[in-house]
Amino acid sequence: MSEEQWKPVHNRRESRSLIIFAIIIIAILSILLFFVADPGWHEPPQKPHAYNIEHDDIQNAVTGYAVDHDEALPILNGTYTNTDCSNCSVIDISALLIANGGLLTDVPDSCNLSISGNDNCGGNVDLGCSKEGSYIWLTDIYGNVYSYCAGVECTTNNSGYQGVWP
Repeated sequence: MSEEQWKPVHNRRESRSLIIFAIIIIAILSILLFFVADPGWHEPPQKPHAYNIEHDDIQNAVTGYAVDHDEALPILNGTYTNTDCSNCSVIDISALLIANGGLLTDVPDSCNLSISGNDNCGGNVDLGCSKEGSYIWLTDIYGNVYSYCAGVECTTNNSGYQGVWP
């Protein structure tokens, strides 16, 4: 094979190698761009997201309780009012536990421990309630679930995530 015939074949091989190299570089840059564009990919769920998940779990448990108890709601003595719910009843979290025929495996992290007996834990540390909890879970007469933020770090007492999480 003469040198003139060898050059085009050699150039084609170099071109293929450069194309493969370029594809690899583009793939690596794409992966890096993905991680830079979404820096939260490795972080745990954010606190507002945790609040929303817990709210949905409690809502499902209250609905399940009402279905199983002829539309009666699992409530304690005590009411709270905020802009989202006037005169809402405090939810009896212990009635929602699997051990008592409910849907919750354990007491939600956000349940507030109080010695007043006027919140979700009613001062019952044996249920798994903690002093770090900040929300008192409420229901209206239709079974809609709301929260009342009771901690000193709460931005307001309205329902929804209020800037604190246990």
